[in-house]
Amino acid sequence: MRGYIVKAMLLKYWYITKNRLDRIFDVFYWPLMSLMIWGFTTYYLRDFTGNFIINILVGGTVLWVFFHRAQQDITSYTLEDFWSRNLYNLFSSPMRWSEFVVSIVIFGLLRAVITFFFLAVLSFILFAFNIFGAGIFAIALFASALMMFGWIIGLFVAALIFRYGMRIQVFAWSFAWLIQPFSAVFYPLASMPIWIQRISIVFPTTHIFEGLRYAFQHNTILWNHVAYAFGINAILIVVACWIFKKSLDTAKKKGLLTRRE
Repeated sequence: MRGYIVKAMLLKYWYITKNRLDRIFDVFYWPLMSLMIWGFTTYYLRDFTGNFIINILVGGTVLWVFFHRAQQDITSYTLEDFWSRNLYNLFSSPMRWSEFVVSIVIFGLLRAVITFFFLAVLSFILFAFNIFGAGIFAIALFASALMMFGWIIGLFVAALIFRYGMRIQVFAWSFAWLIQPFSAVFYPLASMPIWIQRISIVFPTTHIFEGLRYAFQHNTILWNHVAYAFGINAILIVVACWIFKKSLDTAKKKGLLTRRE
């Protein structure tokens, strides 16, 4: 791993971001709209259910940022090289696939942290909700597990894009929303139909948000949820990296990178 190449890629992503309004909207505007919608909804429901509803809905909204940003930034910044016809230049350089991945992961992490603290401050000001009410350590654990799963899905989608091109670029924006209904973000696992529960229990995101709700309610961590989330993530991230590298190698050998342009 060569630090100067990662630094150069980070600089590239920074210039792309600061000169594109839609990239800034990703960090601030769309997360803010989600917070406002769920925040005002909880204000209405609080009269019937008490303050715990805020922990469920607003807490889920704020923490979901880590998965959404991690997944979408890997895929969208990969697509930037397709749109700008820069694939040939990028991968004819001595840059390794691991340096490409690490640079996107680091940049996505920075964007996720900025969005998280932006929402954390606003949710406290507007709705008197403290995301760290479950404990700083607990939030750090759940956020880390969400980021890991976001990287896994992002690498998987990026691999598909390298293999099949921009015709499947819709997955870059839709995959997070396909997973969210099965992740128990805003409602407990027990509220789902049995057949959906059997699907949802497989996803690490379900265990993360189940654990988050328990931490808010009891101020303690259910370690079985944490262990499952990190355990399955550790396996899947190795598989995702292997699939990504295999897809990139296949695209290079078959000349697909030049055809994508």
